[in-house]
Amino acid sequence: MINRREMLSRIMQVQQAGVPIVNYGVCIAYVQGILRRALSPFPMIQGILDDEE
Repeated sequence: MINRREMLSRIMQVQQAGVPIVNYGVCIAYVQGILRRALSPFPMIQGILDDEE
């Protein structure tokens, strides 16, 4: 397991390279078509998703 410092270093490297970062749980929920339901406890985030679509 890596520590916080190593994770932040990796995130900075991929951001500088222009590589998108994705949370696998969110990606799987989107692909399975349940992201909207998964975000139901968070109406503000659900609104952001609506704006993007």
